[in-house]
Amino acid sequence: MMQINHSLWDRARVSAFWDRPNLTYEKWLTGILKGDTRSNSLIKQSMLHMKGPIFIELISLPVFIEHYPDWRKLLTDNEPITWTRQGILDGLWSWHVCGTIYMKNPTHEWFKLTKKQKETFYCISELGYESIYRVAKEMNRNYRRVLDDVRKLVDLGIIQQRVKTVNGRRTMIVGV
Repeated sequence: MMQINHSLWDRARVSAFWDRPNLTYEKWLTGILKGDTRSNSLIKQSMLHMKGPIFIELISLPVFIEHYPDWRKLLTDNEPITWTRQGILDGLWSWHVCGTIYMKNPTHEWFKLTKKQKETFYCISELGYESIYRVAKEMNRNYRRVLDDVRKLVDLGIIQQRVKTVNGRRTMIVGV
């Protein structure tokens, strides 16, 4: 078990589990990592009521990065607090994994992308909505290779594409 600041745990426990005064950090962490129905309840309650950075500190960043894409599926109800917490945790996850808060749907697929595909994503997130030609030029890469990266990123839902007509020519514009 990792060493934590117990006043941090006490504040987080009161936020999420005020009705369970005997819940210790060790029991909570062990319960979260079990992966059963009861742990899903602990995870959901924790994600909904603990502040995002505190939740991450308590479970550790590597555990958060690895498990959040699956845990995110627990946040399914249509309550505004769920949307808000999910958005915050999505942003934190993508910031720690991608270096940007633009990724809309955390997914394990991110880890399967090549280094060049990730670089293409970073370039697009920096440039905003631009043509694939402009992205390839900015990256100093072959247009066809960048196009293949873009297609993969679009298929995963990480970026969006639009078709725009410029001077009578159809141009594909991509962005986050």
